[in-house]
Amino acid sequence: MEPKQIRALFYYDSIENNWLGHIMSEVYKDRTYQKYLPLQKEGTIALDVGAHIGIVSLYLSKYFEQVISIEPSKEHFECLSRNIVSNNATNITMYNKALYIKDGKFPFGGQHNNLTTRSLHTATWQDGKNDEIVDTMTIEQLFEKEKLEKVDFMKLDIEGSEVEIISSAGFKRVAPKIEVIMGEYHHFSGRHPNQFKEAFKNAGFDYEVVQKLSLSDLFVAKRK
Repeated sequence: MEPKQIRALFYYDSIENNWLGHIMSEVYKDRTYQKYLPLQKEGTIALDVGAHIGIVSLYLSKYFEQVISIEPSKEHFECLSRNIVSNNATNITMYNKALYIKDGKFPFGGQHNNLTTRSLHTATWQDGKNDEIVDTMTIEQLFEKEKLEKVDFMKLDIEGSEVEIISSAGFKRVAPKIEVIMGEYHHFSGRHPNQFKEAFKNAGFDYEVVQKLSLSDLFVAKRK
């Protein structure tokens, strides 16, 4: 047995403003992702798109052979990097980028009292203003760079830009390689929820809302 080691969780600002209680409850108490975990770890891959400081990535790393974490925020990414090292998660690959419909540099921001809202979507920005510029990449570029032929599970929580990603031609091209997608559809995105559902249907998925929240729907999309 390996000797016990002290672990740490790094974050900027406060526990409350990072909504760590909510995230921990969702992952460990409600076991939101449990039924989508693989029966065996060998050869499996998970994507954590919108990784924040890495709580979900660390959880998934226990069950999947490889986890790829995508997080554009400079501060969140710094914490994500330190949390992965502190918790000895050697099977996590990180990208300090936002997943979007094209690659480039775009304004990014969020609410000061909820740091999990940081997004490309202007509806999340404090006083309608961005506070940093982030690099973006397309989902097709991610699959090409990592040479992904099969993704067993993908978490998608990018605060309002979900419809653009799922509706894109690039997503439709890589969709056959993805088995399950779970995440949040945000009501403030300005798109009708049926558009989101139809985009999944057109890409070959069955779509289900598993929980209705005040500002979003928790969804699961499974390959037909």
